[in-house]
Amino acid sequence: MTTPFPAKMNALRRLKAARLQIGTVLDVGAHEQTLELRMELPNVKHVLFEPAEDFHAKIHENYAGMDYELVPLAISNRDGVGSLKKFDIDGGGVSHSTLVDPTVGGASSILTQRLDTFLGTRYYPGPFLLKIDVDGYEVPILESLGSFCSQVACVIMEATKDTFVERLTALSSRGFQLIDIVDACYYAGVFSQADLICVSPEVAAMPALRPWETVEFSWQKWVPVAGFEPLVQAARN
Repeated sequence: MTTPFPAKMNALRRLKAARLQIGTVLDVGAHEQTLELRMELPNVKHVLFEPAEDFHAKIHENYAGMDYELVPLAISNRDGVGSLKKFDIDGGGVSHSTLVDPTVGGASSILTQRLDTFLGTRYYPGPFLLKIDVDGYEVPILESLGSFCSQVACVIMEATKDTFVERLTALSSRGFQLIDIVDACYYAGVFSQADLICVSPEVAAMPALRPWETVEFSWQKWVPVAGFEPLVQAARN
């Protein structure tokens, strides 16, 4: 069996093969879509938190025919009003947005809400898969789960080279265990960011996710990242 390349799509397929059950996807920072979640979890409800209206038309287009809810709130660690800053990094229009300090110029007011406040007024079937990609405000959003943290089976969180340790520490301090680091990106040859995939202790205990304890050892199953390079080159050719 070929070990799949470390990417979100493959990690989600491995979790599904391990019989992970997800009742609802909570996608904080949906942008226009999270393709991997849409493709691999098409039959569960997707709650899409996206405060930047610039992306809303594309969201409706991409999720047409699926069970989804678009929530135009900025998730934060407090209920109230925050400041949303939009960025255009390449001249092609708004590329991303994030909550910033109110003194930052060019920001607009946006309603903010904690996740536990939001979830406390609705019913979504669990367990949850929580994805957080908000360009800087990830840890406060994780903090806002409150008691709903126990209903989260899997967290996918973006981490940059400067926030990697902080975000992994925030996840592990809440009991989540790292099972994969995927979609690593480099800028001009220097590591820039990757996605952390962490799961609850119950999920981490699944036999399929603990092969070093459940599968007889074989060097053929030990794959360093460099081992993927010939596969990538073959795919390009």
